Amino acid sequence: SKEQRIVAGKALYNTTCFACHQANGQGLPNVFPPLAKSDYLMEDINRAISGVIFGQTGEMTVNGKTYNSVMTPQTLDDEGIANVLTFVLNSWGNEHAMITPQKVAEVRAEGPLDNALGKQQD
Repeated sequence: SKEQRIVAGKALYNTTCFACHQANGQGLPNVFPPLAKSDYLMEDINRAISGVIFGQTGEMTVNGKTYNSVMTPQTLDDEGIANVLTFVLNSWGNEHAMITPQKVAEVRAEGPLDNALGKQQD
């Protein structure tokens, strides 16, 4: 269920994501963008999933502020990514449907999206 994914995702977040994005999802000013009420995150869920799988680099604008840092690919399986993103997408003012491992697998099969590490930008 969505609630089970949120609980499992919170545990993963607290061991994998919190150092950069902080326990409250606010990120580190001018270094790592916030996940809380993040327009960038909520705007394109496939891009969010891709960022976790493949990593992300380059400029991005989140809630009106520009960030230019690196997020390394996370070594989580599809279940873990589904859980952590379901948690993030339903915390700190964010509201979204549950992310499934099948959705993560689809994005993984499509390959990196914009701002992925190692991907040529147009």
